[in-house]
Amino acid sequence: MLQTRRLLAFSSRVHTYTLLLYLFFFVVYLLSSFFSVQQSFIELLQFLVYLISWTSLLFGFWILVFSVIVWASDRVFPFSVVVLTLLRMLVVFALSLIVAILEQVITKGVVIS
Repeated sequence: MLQTRRLLAFSSRVHTYTLLLYLFFFVVYLLSSFFSVQQSFIELLQFLVYLISWTSLLFGFWILVFSVIVWASDRVFPFSVVVLTLLRMLVVFALSLIVAILEQVITKGVVIS
């Protein structure tokens, strides 16, 4: 029982590190708008941002499912892990939405009909 809670705590820590990695590539992506970079570099950044965002979201879902398993086996609900995981997933989702909006505006512009 203690091993599953330790694994859950470790998974939560790793999820935090994926969020930090995502924030790094997000900032690099934003800074690429201010400097002259090649299109291949921007495409690589977009790929890394999408890859890390999906990885982080799927890993967050795994943590939520594992939290339910820990709750069922230990009869103790890991409230802080669940809340922090949901917050990290919300941050990744919001930042990926910002990336998608920026890409839409940069590549296709704004159309008002």
